[in-house]
Amino acid sequence: MRGLLRSVGPLLLGIGMVLLASGLFNSFLSLRMGLEGFPPQLIGFVVSSYFAGFLFGSLWASAIVGQVGHIRAFAAFAAILTGSFLFLALFVSPWAWMAIRVLSGFAIAGIFVVTESWLNDRADSGNRGRILSFYMIVNQMASGLGQQLLQAGDPAGADLFLIAGALLSVALVPVALSPSAGPPPPSRNALNLLALYRISPLGVIGCFAVGLSNAAFYSLAPLFGQSLGLSVAAIAQFMTLTIFAGMVMQWPVGRLSDRRDRRHVIVGVTTGVVCAGAAIAIVGGGSLPVLLVLVAIYGGLSLTIYPLMVAHANDFTGPGQRVAASAGLLLAYGIGAVIGPILAANLMGWLGPQALFGYVATIAAGLALFTLYRIRRRAPVPVDSRDAFVPVAETTAAPRPGPGRDAADVQGAAVAVETARGSPEQK
Repeated sequence: MRGLLRSVGPLLLGIGMVLLASGLFNSFLSLRMGLEGFPPQLIGFVVSSYFAGFLFGSLWASAIVGQVGHIRAFAAFAAILTGSFLFLALFVSPWAWMAIRVLSGFAIAGIFVVTESWLNDRADSGNRGRILSFYMIVNQMASGLGQQLLQAGDPAGADLFLIAGALLSVALVPVALSPSAGPPPPSRNALNLLALYRISPLGVIGCFAVGLSNAAFYSLAPLFGQSLGLSVAAIAQFMTLTIFAGMVMQWPVGRLSDRRDRRHVIVGVTTGVVCAGAAIAIVGGGSLPVLLVLVAIYGGLSLTIYPLMVAHANDFTGPGQRVAASAGLLLAYGIGAVIGPILAANLMGWLGPQALFGYVATIAAGLALFTLYRIRRRAPVPVDSRDAFVPVAETTAAPRPGPGRDAADVQGAAVAVETARGSPEQK
């Protein structure tokens, strides 16, 4: 295991720096748009353009990886992402930012494809769960620490653009100088979204709902804090606490779902999100300590829904379908992520900033009701027939580990992102 971590260490260091820069930039850009006086509705379209690019990247990036290899593809995607961050500082226009953010989303999706297919190639069935868990910790830790970099410069100036660009440039170094060769080109395995819905309706609808709500939260929560008059330091604390609470809650919620019907756990978690979201919408603006407690509860619960959905869907898939199923769920998430920020931003423009949490609470309530409906329609999977829970980020196409996995099934996460191409769905 130590040797394996050494071999993928440069890759994890590189992706950690990318996520540090991305975590900073995504929150900073929302603040900057508020300072520039962009109306909330327009901010929603700028935010959604990023997720539209992410969706395109998830469909096409593996073709690029297959043609040039993992190391060159990582360097190319990181360079595109760096350029997109810096160009945003030159053109302060919502329409220019919309187009540039499509490139950002495409590039970050490509970086995830490279990283996750590389990790899966190096891992095997005996250590894959530990490798993906370690990757998840790097993912969440870097994203959370990126929020603290909001205090490193004036959001109204160019400092944060330059800091994010510099971090991305440095992220190229460990991967480019990695002593280990990249994996072979990914194979292809198709399972379209409609087929996946027939296998697991709750998995597909759940990931779509998570995209609707969590993408809106991450993109617009800094704007919510700004509208309350919070300082940049308080907004950074707000966002960091949300992410770290979600990281801490992954294991206890996951272990509980391994021992019970996962759908009952999903109902409990989504009900908690409804309560926390409604409480923030009603009283969250009155006191910063109260807001931080509520947002910790919200983040601790809401960030566990996606891995619960991935685990539930994989309870019903066969060994040869899990890579494709994971990317199909990513596609469902991506579609929701394109729509969610637009809906939430318009609601914030019409009803005020608290509408963001009213919106996420409504999505969670709908998901809880749909889960109860599925409980009535389908018997649970026996506990001894399930895969163990592994925490996965919402941006991951990584397959779930399990005792019956064959080598073709774990060839790489990049395989699946091509699968939406030949059918109306994906994977």
